[in-house]
Amino acid sequence: MRPIIKILATCLSLAFLAGCGVTQPARFYILTPVESGGEATAPGPALGVGPVDFPAYLDRPEIAHRSGNNQLHFADSDRWAEPLKTTFTRTLAENLAVMLPSDRISLYPWARSTRVDYQISIDVARFDADASGTIVLVAGWEIIRPDDSTLVSRQRRSYTEAAGGVVYPAIVAAQSRAVERLARDIVTAITAQPATR
Repeated sequence: MRPIIKILATCLSLAFLAGCGVTQPARFYILTPVESGGEATAPGPALGVGPVDFPAYLDRPEIAHRSGNNQLHFADSDRWAEPLKTTFTRTLAENLAVMLPSDRISLYPWARSTRVDYQISIDVARFDADASGTIVLVAGWEIIRPDDSTLVSRQRRSYTEAAGGVVYPAIVAAQSRAVERLARDIVTAITAQPATR
């Protein structure tokens, strides 16, 4: 009987270890900009987007959401296809290009020879979902005219978008909508300025 018990115990241990080794396939996400309505009819102002600063807890491939006031959860299998700061900055720039419209958008750091009418610096304090799946984007930004170092606008806003639960495709779609709203507020501040030459 003892050899049978040993064999059974060994088989059960192997089955347990094999089950522990199974992982879900990874799913990768990027933010989506607004759709272009066609070619820009005017060149629009030249924009320099950046630097963009993000909190360190978001500097990782896993998508984050909050499971409590002071607790974060990082998805094992749902990840950003590129650093979140990269997809955020590019999506914001593409949104600005469509909304102004302008085909003269540069991402930080740009070449010294590049002339920009407005530089937009952004400090993201939060960009994740809460326990119910509601997206929260908290960001402050400054718009500066580099030619004369004039501060055009300095604002800090909080945006929320419902994702309908902790479902990662819906969370990323809601985050894309939050970036769109941020872009619209930046465009409003820029278009309130006198036209640049």
